[in-house]
Amino acid sequence: MKIGKLIAARQAEKSVLNLNATHLVLALIGLIGFGPLVALALVALVVVIAVLLVLGAASSSDAGPVDPSASAIPADVLTAMTGDGKGTFAEHLVPRPDAVEPIKDAATECDLISPAILAAQIEVESGFDAGKIGPDGREGISQVPQAAFTKLGEDDDGNGQISALDVSDSIHAQARYLCALATEIGKLLDDGTIVGDRLSLTLLAYRAGLDAVTRAGGMKAVDPGSYPFQVRALFRKYLTDAPEASASAPGASPSGASPTGADPTGASPQVVARQRIDEEDGVGLTVAEFERMFPSRNSFYTYQGLVEAMSRFPAFAGAGDPAVRRRELAAFLANVDHESGGLVYVEEVNRSLWGNYCDAAQPYGCPAGQTAYHGRGPIQLSWNTNYKAAGDAIGIDLLNDPDRVRREPAVAWQTALWFWMTQTGAGTMTPHAAITGTGGFGETIRSINGALECNGGNTAQVRSRIDSYQRFAAALGVDPGDHLDC
Repeated sequence: MKIGKLIAARQAEKSVLNLNATHLVLALIGLIGFGPLVALALVALVVVIAVLLVLGAASSSDAGPVDPSASAIPADVLTAMTGDGKGTFAEHLVPRPDAVEPIKDAATECDLISPAILAAQIEVESGFDAGKIGPDGREGISQVPQAAFTKLGEDDDGNGQISALDVSDSIHAQARYLCALATEIGKLLDDGTIVGDRLSLTLLAYRAGLDAVTRAGGMKAVDPGSYPFQVRALFRKYLTDAPEASASAPGASPSGASPTGADPTGASPQVVARQRIDEEDGVGLTVAEFERMFPSRNSFYTYQGLVEAMSRFPAFAGAGDPAVRRRELAAFLANVDHESGGLVYVEEVNRSLWGNYCDAAQPYGCPAGQTAYHGRGPIQLSWNTNYKAAGDAIGIDLLNDPDRVRREPAVAWQTALWFWMTQTGAGTMTPHAAITGTGGFGETIRSINGALECNGGNTAQVRSRIDSYQRFAAALGVDPGDHLDC
């Protein structure tokens, strides 16, 4: 638009100046001589160069075809992290029997989707609640946008009416909408308008709209908390033959947290997680050892809750050799021990501070109340921002119901692992990256509470964490390593 106006202006100038340009130049020379005219010409040249530079910068920043090589997320990385959703459908894990056949039938709509993909998306959208009323007129088990359902909804269950609140109608409309979006996404990828992988972009368009995806240029960064990753993280849950997620996928973030489902032998996610802490080549934490580590623990903090949470974060205590795995478990439990008083406290003890964790400047505010976002769980999750981010990552609404961290052991453990695997806090790396890399235990402290404790802030608190870590490392039979302090 800017260039077009400039061209039009230059054409207008030419139409006026072409008649007497030579005469004007001669007249100017006659009036003022060559010296001032040369100076004037130099000034004009500087102005022209400046204009051209501005135009060049503007044209480079205008929305246009994106260079895929510069920012695309490699499809093989996404597949390694979360799988492609293809395989044998674990229909017995679908909590609504009346949704199984519609899911299987609707998944034949196009090649991009599968029963596991549809089931994973439904879990994120509604938790299989067929009566859910969502934002912007979305209704039903699949939360299809209202305009899309009006266009694509059909009487798929043959009951004589088309309704988003009918399980079959909603799921089939979900599949049609995904396939329609996939077609448009394919075109945008082909012409270089957007970057990313087709499935993730299609999922993003389902939630945010095709226009929003186009304006953003696609997905330019891996974000484990984003909607596509929330859905993709559940793929393995609904597959009976899904491989384990690779902990060393090329380009994958060491803190990427993604749920895992059954292993190739058909074991459940909980069994896979339990094997990671029971088998000889795992980290070696038994129920008895867990109870010895936390002799005064609150009964709320169960071993089974930890196992269930670990099934959602396969890289936790699952990367590296056995020593690295044991060291990570010891480091995590040591920080948990410190934060929760030995797994005694489920909520922050000092109630006078409960009102300090609401960042009202956030667009979503504090819908559960000013005092609702105080510390809860093994790692004492605090602030409305963290409750929202953690809930988004694990697929539940903690912003509106933060008390779930106090009510459900598996949720409490999941929030702790979410922070451990994905958040840097006051540090420069996640606790997971620190303890499995070169940062050491000291950097896990910095990430969790470094602003108050590290660099001499509270040496007694740091010492307490280190003591717990050394004690737990000894219990697990592993050297604690270097860099214990922060």
